[in-house]
Amino acid sequence: MQEEDDGGKSIFRTSETPMIYMCATMWHESENEMTQLLKSIYRTDEDQCIRKHAQFLVGRRDPDYYEFEAHIFFDDAFEPHKDDEFEFTVNEYVKLLMKTIPVSASSIHGVSFKQKPPVSVATPYGGRLVWTLPGGNKLIAHLKDKTFIRHRKRWSQVMYMYYFLGYELFNKGLKRKQLQKRAENTFLLALDGDVDFHPQAVLLLVDRMRKNPDVGAACGRIHPIGNGAMVWYQKFEYAVSHWLQKAAEDKFGCVLCSPGCFSLFRGSSLMDENVMARYTTPPTEPRHYVQYDQGEDRWLCTLMLQQGHRVEYCAASDALTYAPEGFYEFFNQRRRWTPSTMANIMDLLTDWKSVTKKNPEITLAYIFYQGLLMVSSILTPGTIFLMVLGAINLAYPEIELWVALIVNVIPVAVMILLCFKAKTDTQLLYAAILSTAYSLVMMIVIVGLLKQAAEFGLESITTVFLMFVAGVFVISALIHPQEFWCIIHGFLYFLAIPSMSMILMLYALGNLHVVSWGTRENKSAAEQQVEKKKEGRLSGVFSAFAGCCPWGEIFTQREDEKLRIILDRLEGVEAGIREMSTIGSNRSNTAFNDSLSVRAGTPIMMGNDEPKVPFSLDPIFSGQGNRTNPMFQEEKQRPRDRMRDPYWMTEDTEVRNLKTDHISADETQFWQELIEEYLKPIDADKNKEKEIQAQLIELRNKVCLIFILINSLFIIIVFSLQQVVAESDSLSIKLPWVEGDTVEKGQKIEPISVAFTLVFGVLLFVQFICMLMHRLATLLHICAATEIFKKKRQFKMPGAGAEEAGEASDTSPDTAMSYDQVYELVRDLQKDQDADSASLTSESSYGGQSEIDDDEDSAIRRRETRERWKKLAKKRRTIHDNTLGANFKTNLDKIQSLIKQDKFPEIDADQPDEDINEEIEHVKKETHFNRMRNKSLHTLAMMSKDKKMKESLSKKHIVPIKRFRDAADKVRIMKSGRKISDIVTFLAKKKEQDDFQALEGIDEATPVPQRHEIQVHQSENDEPDYTNILEVNDKSDDVVDKPASPIERRRLSTDSEPDIEVKPELVIPKVQNDEWPEEDHYAVAQESMDVLF
Repeated sequence: MQEEDDGGKSIFRTSETPMIYMCATMWHESENEMTQLLKSIYRTDEDQCIRKHAQFLVGRRDPDYYEFEAHIFFDDAFEPHKDDEFEFTVNEYVKLLMKTIPVSASSIHGVSFKQKPPVSVATPYGGRLVWTLPGGNKLIAHLKDKTFIRHRKRWSQVMYMYYFLGYELFNKGLKRKQLQKRAENTFLLALDGDVDFHPQAVLLLVDRMRKNPDVGAACGRIHPIGNGAMVWYQKFEYAVSHWLQKAAEDKFGCVLCSPGCFSLFRGSSLMDENVMARYTTPPTEPRHYVQYDQGEDRWLCTLMLQQGHRVEYCAASDALTYAPEGFYEFFNQRRRWTPSTMANIMDLLTDWKSVTKKNPEITLAYIFYQGLLMVSSILTPGTIFLMVLGAINLAYPEIELWVALIVNVIPVAVMILLCFKAKTDTQLLYAAILSTAYSLVMMIVIVGLLKQAAEFGLESITTVFLMFVAGVFVISALIHPQEFWCIIHGFLYFLAIPSMSMILMLYALGNLHVVSWGTRENKSAAEQQVEKKKEGRLSGVFSAFAGCCPWGEIFTQREDEKLRIILDRLEGVEAGIREMSTIGSNRSNTAFNDSLSVRAGTPIMMGNDEPKVPFSLDPIFSGQGNRTNPMFQEEKQRPRDRMRDPYWMTEDTEVRNLKTDHISADETQFWQELIEEYLKPIDADKNKEKEIQAQLIELRNKVCLIFILINSLFIIIVFSLQQVVAESDSLSIKLPWVEGDTVEKGQKIEPISVAFTLVFGVLLFVQFICMLMHRLATLLHICAATEIFKKKRQFKMPGAGAEEAGEASDTSPDTAMSYDQVYELVRDLQKDQDADSASLTSESSYGGQSEIDDDEDSAIRRRETRERWKKLAKKRRTIHDNTLGANFKTNLDKIQSLIKQDKFPEIDADQPDEDINEEIEHVKKETHFNRMRNKSLHTLAMMSKDKKMKESLSKKHIVPIKRFRDAADKVRIMKSGRKISDIVTFLAKKKEQDDFQALEGIDEATPVPQRHEIQVHQSENDEPDYTNILEVNDKSDDVVDKPASPIERRRLSTDSEPDIEVKPELVIPKVQNDEWPEEDHYAVAQESMDVLF
């Protein structure tokens, strides 16, 4: 088995293996938000590595195996500077990311694990930081400099779409048919910088994509998290929109919006014409600014739907994201979303002929359904206005209708006037006050509804309709048991109806000309973190009512804070050790001053006292300090080559000590051409900006005029009918009201209000039926992805139970295992079993004072704590190379040694649990498997019972990947006809230049052997043996070269041309229908297979 290497080759990866590029966009996220994303990436890295090692261990292909890379695209990653300035550094948010990554790694892999520092790379768009994750996968942070490349989320998406689908994919040298297959199985997982998810959620999305090749995108269930009333409101809002609206869209037609915070896109669908190419279109008209940039994820889905691709919703795939916690931030977010949603839906409705022709999933009935929803959303403010008017009339019948109308019109008219004339903060302040007032009015509505229900009972149309709506919500919550408690926030949602359905709509359309995001703006990283802490202290008590596991969020944040304290303490211990070694080796003043500078920033041992610098040793007075006069400071900066000698890589204190690397000339050319064509920063033109702003204001005025006129006409017509109905019975219908044995005339209703109510009711009923169908489909999906019948999923190890000629199988049924057992065993084998498992979260570990501070036992405990910290710090200094693959190799070597020595206990199925645990604890002490669970050791003991299982385990060979690379280099030289003596020279040059063409005299046309074409064996003298070297065919015309430039679009052809694919050395059966192969149909993998880490 081979991990991902520089060539992107893996013997487990075929053309059908999903390759997932996780693409997260960041800007001004806080530390907690970054931690959410990073922990999800580390979990995925661990899961992928487990699946990789499990295939090696049992010799079977995992149908859910995948490979991935994680990429973070950081907008405005550098301090502000001009185009002609060269001395600038990364900003505080990038430094916060570099600080957060070790914390996130330790939270997943334990405190003893220490993430290796990143490698800094200069690029045409700014730079990148490359981390190698414990599982061997890559985490790359692309640092965008807005003076070199366009910023904002849409242009980051354009950036990674062309990079992965226009450069990486075409750079593999694949033939056309292989390229088509690889593109279909290349997925881009769009993420926000604060999302939290688990690997299983991603695999469920991949299942939906692999089930139907026409699916171009799939989204999961988004759960908002945070504290405060605004988050509570959004919990219910998100729940209802997913339960009803998205489920109806998925079953009735297609989902119209796959949110950019957690969605999976198929590479071949994005490469389709008029999708990726049109997505790069800059806005040229006023409506483009609304449709393109205010809701880029919805517009991308609109383009895919127009090209015939399907967008699905997977309710079983869950992800968490931080929601706006403040009223202002929430209104600004919805100010962007509301116009963009309406613009994209109108785009689909106006293009209905072409859409229904190209996309078989979108029918005329679905277009009619979306048209009704659009009309309803436009008339919703007028409907809410009339509802409030009727509530006032019901609660206070002595107030005439025209008086109530005037009372209700005045605040709404003031809001409209402020949207046209006042500043944004003034509008939001008035909207907040008005929202509070309307929430009180909604209490009057409740009183009016109760009065009407008591007076007319079920003969009231309003009462029946509200009971129907409430019943739909309750039933929906019941069939979503994990989200049931979200319904508690329905009362808050009801109180906020006038604010969110009327005031918010007026604010969004009145600010249509504002194209800024309005969230996370003008805040430093420190300010955001302080604000989050304050909000947490103020609203943490009330979050008990938030439902959907609110306390889990609080506990997670507290655990992360504890972990940060522990890591800070460890850094202090390490700094103290370095200081003592420095002082011991050099007593000069220079060394002493250096040690003081180290001590000033980190706590030493268990104390927190800051050291005092002697006055005589101050650098200023000793002549060592820099004395500069700002009046004569040099302003001119030395010109630098930002690709070879960037200031931020050589002078920034946080980055300059990192290892450096460079990108190839080919990739440099790609980025330069891509930036020049699509991503070049737009020069500021004040006249052009004024012209665009004037056009946007004109668009705002037109849209608001039409919107206000439509709602005004609707209000006037309905209000006039209510007036007529109140004075006469000519335009009203009286419902029959049965009281006892007599039938009397009941409530008066007017036709238009009843018709509009029926439209709402029909739409809700359609959504309810579609939700039931979607829940059934989700149940089947969960059952298919869950091991319900364990016996069906049990298997024996390679060789176990396989009858040889003339021999009967000596494998008992007790040795059969489930795949869950294998995964859990591999998870433990990937842990550092020598790590100190002592608790470090006690009060003494933090250096706090104990209740008894003067006795001898307390002093002993403090000494033991200090020694534990020193031991852990020493372990962390040597842990850099302790990856999951290295741990797996070390622990597997131990297991092989124990198996050869027959030290595993003999366990029988009828043996008491106490005896089994006692024997397992004895093995754990001998092997020092401190972090391996008894369940995994029990699995190993069961495996060791069978002879052929033992033989299979003992023949597993693990070879470091460096030997494998050296083997590839050796074969290359041998094929070139050069002497073996040239190997040393070649490897030396390759180490310096990292280029296969470093050795002179090697013809460039000589085919280079792929790494999976070399089978490495480990001989008895621990020297690699190179055999089974395959011949490589020359490059033919069938091979699809990468585009000459990134703007050259290629539509992949599906011509049935002859296509030869070199199979990897791991010979394992192809899985059909995502099921593990049964034992009878299983072809045993090669016993000499090696794992490379």
